[in-house]
Amino acid sequence: MIEAQAADETLPVGEDEFRLIADSAPVAVWVTRLDRTRSFVNRAYVEFLGVPYDEALRFDWRQIIHPDDATRIIAESVAGEASLQTFELEGRYRRSDGKWRWLHSTSAPRRDAQGRHSGFIGVAHDITDAKEAELSLREREAQLSGFINQATAGFGQVDLDGRFTLVNDRFCEIAGWSREELMRKRMQDITHPEDLVANIPLFERAVREGTPYTHEKRYIRKDGSIVWVNNSVSVIRRPDGEPFGVLAVALDVTQRREAEARLRKSEESLRLATESAGMATWELDLETMTGQWSPNRFDLFGLKRSPDCRGSFEDWLDRIHPHDRERVRQAAERCFEQGVPYTIEYRILRADTGEERWLQSHGRRIDYDDRRPSRFVGVSFDITARKRAEDDLRASETRYRSIFEQANDFLITTTVDQVITSVNPAVLAALGYSEEELVGHHVREFMDADQYEISRAALQQKLVEGGTTRTTLCVRARDGRELMWEISSWLSMDEHGRPQALHAIGRDMTEAKRSEAHLRLLIDELNHRVKNMLAIVQGIAQQSFKGEVDPAAARRAFEGRLAALSNAHNLLTREHWGAVSMTQIIEDAVAPHGGDSGRFQLEGPDLSIQPKTAISLALAIHELATNAVKHGALSRPEGRVRIHWTRSGADGASRLSLAWEEHGGPEVEAPSRRGFGTRMIERGLAAELAGTVKIDFRREGLVCTVEAPLPEGA
Repeated sequence: MIEAQAADETLPVGEDEFRLIADSAPVAVWVTRLDRTRSFVNRAYVEFLGVPYDEALRFDWRQIIHPDDATRIIAESVAGEASLQTFELEGRYRRSDGKWRWLHSTSAPRRDAQGRHSGFIGVAHDITDAKEAELSLREREAQLSGFINQATAGFGQVDLDGRFTLVNDRFCEIAGWSREELMRKRMQDITHPEDLVANIPLFERAVREGTPYTHEKRYIRKDGSIVWVNNSVSVIRRPDGEPFGVLAVALDVTQRREAEARLRKSEESLRLATESAGMATWELDLETMTGQWSPNRFDLFGLKRSPDCRGSFEDWLDRIHPHDRERVRQAAERCFEQGVPYTIEYRILRADTGEERWLQSHGRRIDYDDRRPSRFVGVSFDITARKRAEDDLRASETRYRSIFEQANDFLITTTVDQVITSVNPAVLAALGYSEEELVGHHVREFMDADQYEISRAALQQKLVEGGTTRTTLCVRARDGRELMWEISSWLSMDEHGRPQALHAIGRDMTEAKRSEAHLRLLIDELNHRVKNMLAIVQGIAQQSFKGEVDPAAARRAFEGRLAALSNAHNLLTREHWGAVSMTQIIEDAVAPHGGDSGRFQLEGPDLSIQPKTAISLALAIHELATNAVKHGALSRPEGRVRIHWTRSGADGASRLSLAWEEHGGPEVEAPSRRGFGTRMIERGLAAELAGTVKIDFRREGLVCTVEAPLPEGA
C-alpha cells in the first residue's frame, strides 16, 4: 500500500461513478498524483486507517508497515514506481484497532490523453485469512506442489459418475470432510438437495458435451453446517480425447454470500426505515421521463403499485393540486434542463380519496463525465401535520397579536432579570416612549427606587413560591408624570421547569386613585363643614330668637338668614367646595332683596374666595340688605345701594377694600345698641377676613367698609 508518484488529473472515470464504485468496493482503493499525494481514497481505505477522510489523504503508510516487512516493501515500492509498470506488494500492516493484517496491493500506472504518466491507482486486498492458512499449510502444500502450486482453492476430481477420485487439502477444508471420507462419496452426496436440481443437468451436459461451467452451490459438511462454494468445472480427457473425469476448482464464498445476505438485509432495513420515516424516493430517465419509484411513493399519492414499481413524470404532475402544479412543473423542468436542485412544498390530491395533503420534495440532476445521459433522483416527505400545525400557530399568533396590540390594558414581557422584551401599543401611548426606547431597557429606568424595590420583591416572591403576584406601582412617564399602575405578573417556565420570562398585565389606576383621594378629602371636608354649618345655624338661631324679640319677626329673620346661608351653600356645592366667585356670592345674597331690579350697583374685579370666607361674606351682605329693606335705603322706592370693591398692592401683599353705601333712603340715626346683624358683620366678617369692618350710620345713608388682606385664593 505504498503509493507511487502522480500528477493532478481528474479521476479515471466519471468522478461520481468512480466514487460510487470505489466506495462500494470491499477493498481499499486510492489514487495518487505525481507529487505522491493522494487525490482520492475510498471508504474501506478510511476505515482501515480509522481517521477522517482529509487526514487519510495525507497519511504516510510507511508508519504502519510491520518492522520485519518495512525494508523489503519500501524497496519493492521504489522499484515498482521506477518501472512505470503495474507492480504488486504484499506484507503486514497495522490496522486502526492495532491488529496486524496481511495486505496484497496492486498499483497500476495512470496516463493522460497524451500518454504521459500521471500517477497510480492502487487496490489492496486483505489476505490475512488466506495468508494464515497458507502459512499453516505450507509444509503439506510443499508435498502437493506438483498437484497445485500454492493453491488457495479447493481441487476436487470426480469420475463420470460423480465419485471423488482426488482432492487436495483445501477442498477437504472447504467441504468439511477428510480425504478418506470423500474418497468413499459422490459429489451428489455432499451437495445440498435443493441445489441438485440445477447442478445435475449441468454436470451431465459437461460429461456429454464437454461444456465447462461455473456455478455456486452449497456443500453439507460432516458437522451438518453449510458452506457456499463457487465451482469452476471442466471435463478431464485422456490424450485420445476420451473424457474420464471432471475437475472442480472450488472457492469458499460463504463469507461473501453471508455478506451479501447481510447487505440485502441492510438494504431492506434501510428501505423499511426510509419508508417508516415517510420518505418516498423516485428516479427518472430524462430521455423517457419514467423511472423507478419506491413502493411507498405509490401509497403517498394514493396510487395502485405497479408490478415493476415504475412511474412517470406525468403521473406525479397529475396528482399535484391545480393551484400548485405550474409552479412545481417549472421548478422540476429547471432542474432537468439546467441542473438546478430544488426544494419545494406543494399540495397533492390523493388518487384514491381526493384528500388534500402537503408534501416537501427535494430533487437534483445527476450528471456523468462520460457520455451517459443524465438522470434525476428525488425524495418526498408528507408534511401535512407540520403545515396544519403551522396554520394553527399562525392563527394563534394572529389572535394573540390582535389582543396584544388592541388591548387597553398594558401588556409587558421581560427577562427574569427584568429587562423589557416587548410592550403593546397601550404602554407606549401611556408612557409617551417609542418601542425602541423601552425594549432592551431595565424596568428600574421607569420608576423611582422605592417602587423598583416593590417590583423586585414581587419577583422574588414568584421565584420562591410561584404563582401570580398583584402589586400597585408608580411609574414615570416621559414627561415626568407619575402614573399609578396595578400590575399582575407571573413567570413562564422552559421544558426543564426553569423560569425564562416574566409576563405582566397592568391597568392605569391613576385617575381612580386620585378620585379616591379626592373623595376621601371631600368626605373629610364635608364632615368638617357640616359641623361648621351646624355651629353657624346654632348661632343664627340663638341670636334670632334671643330676648323679647317678636316671634314672627324672629322667625322671618331666621328664615332669611338660612336662605342666605343656603344660597351660598348651593354655590359652593356647584363648585365642589372649591374657590368661588366673589361677585356671584354678592349677587346671590342681594337677589332676594331686589338685586335684579336695578336697585343694587355692583362694581369690582371678580375675585375667587375660599368656602368659609364665602359663607361669612354671604351672611354679612344678607344682614346689610335686610337692614336696608327694613330701615335703610331699600325701604323707599328711590333708594339705592352701591357695593364696590378693589384689589390693591403687589401680588405678595394684595389687599381688599370693600364698601357698602346706601343713598336715597330715610335719614339715618345711629341705634342705641348693636343688634345681631351688626355684631356679626363687624366681628364675624372681620375675624374671617383677618381685617377691619366698620359700619358708619351717616345721616344720608349707612356705609359699611371692609379693609383686609386679600383672602387666600383670590
